Amino acid sequence: MKKAGLTSLVLCITLTAVLSGCSTQAPTTTGTKTGETGKEAAKNVVKLKFWGGVPEEAGPKQAVDNWNQANPDIQVEYVRFVNDESGNTKLETALLAGGQVDLFINYRMDKLSKRIDAGMVEPLDPFIQKTNFNMEDNFGKDAIHKFKDKTYYIPAIILNDFVSLNKTFLDEAKLPIPTSWTWDQYTEYAQKLTKGEGANKRWGSYTDLLQPKIYEFLDKAVKTELGADAFYKADGTSNFDHPAMKKYFDIMFNLEQKLKAQPPIAEAKTSKMEGIQLYLTNKVAMHWIGTASLRNIKNTKDYPHDFITAFAPPPKLSENSKFLGGGTGYLDFTTINSRSQNKDAAWKFMQWYVTSGNEPLIAGGRVPAWKKADKDKVAKLILGDNPEKLFDVESFKRVVFADVPYVKDTKFDKLAEMQKIVEEEGERALIGEQTTEQAVKAMKLRSDKVLSEK
Repeated sequence: MKKAGLTSLVLCITLTAVLSGCSTQAPTTTGTKTGETGKEAAKNVVKLKFWGGVPEEAGPKQAVDNWNQANPDIQVEYVRFVNDESGNTKLETALLAGGQVDLFINYRMDKLSKRIDAGMVEPLDPFIQKTNFNMEDNFGKDAIHKFKDKTYYIPAIILNDFVSLNKTFLDEAKLPIPTSWTWDQYTEYAQKLTKGEGANKRWGSYTDLLQPKIYEFLDKAVKTELGADAFYKADGTSNFDHPAMKKYFDIMFNLEQKLKAQPPIAEAKTSKMEGIQLYLTNKVAMHWIGTASLRNIKNTKDYPHDFITAFAPPPKLSENSKFLGGGTGYLDFTTINSRSQNKDAAWKFMQWYVTSGNEPLIAGGRVPAWKKADKDKVAKLILGDNPEKLFDVESFKRVVFADVPYVKDTKFDKLAEMQKIVEEEGERALIGEQTTEQAVKAMKLRSDKVLSEK
């Protein structure tokens, strides 16, 4: 492993303790050697660049400031990239340039997989062994998917999938907060919670934070039934002919076109509907989105509202669906750039960040993946002061801290192309341009063709 001489010197004089317990303070290091001048000490400071997609004001700046204050010998700069196609291209260009990125966070496993294949990511196993970092003790036995028997990342958070419900509307309709339900039951709720017409209409259901994404929510829904790698068969072809795929589109078509209980996708896109805006202005009763909505619900300045939000798990495709954490999973895959000249210092920061160090991000709804995090403290940070004014705390804890296995994909072959196919054919079905049966047949045909191309 390549180490710059300067880095080695710094690491020799650093007295940092590897993270312990539930402390939220960064491990401290000594400032200078005895007799070392301020100018010499400044020369020996290791400077790391840490790239992530979360706006710095949403927690990363505070996390980095906490580290820098406690660790004068290893100073970290947070660089924000927008987590979209152009932003990810910018990140990958910087990774190849050298000297621009030491650590970075990945927000999709398929993108991480490609970066590993391209040699952009450093294996972590030597660092884990050298520092006796117990991965299972800190993150559980299923948190990591190894690539060719090597560990390349550690997840910083768990992205929770759930349905937010306006409790005032539930009480009005005499409906209990669901603790477990199927899509048939969800549809009944949506129908009963839909009210009015035109500008005064209240929709029973909405999916996504902004305009609906077809692939993302199909993926979440079918995984409760099919588990990991839901879009692939063992023989290498696509799995779009599985009945679960058509069933999901039948449900969405029914909600949008027949029951008029969810905004039609064409209308949602054309009028640029925003799910969270509709939910917080009493225009939507149930909002399937997950933790991404929590910071908006707490933001009563921009979204004034006086109702309580309750929480329910995502619906199952059938009573027998086994993978209840289908849409919930590990995220913020934290990695070290293989071209970094400061890998040991990067690992030291990374250990701290993925355990207690990312606490400043919790308030924005980023639930730590670290098993030793204090759940009561996490709930308090996420829900804020006087949470009972905005949230049904009991249902929040029941859903967010549910002990359910997460689904961990391992196959990503041609996934970007398949996602595009799902969006195209799925939208055609939802607007009535083709039947749901025709849609999944087209997805199967087109995806199999893509997968057969080497």
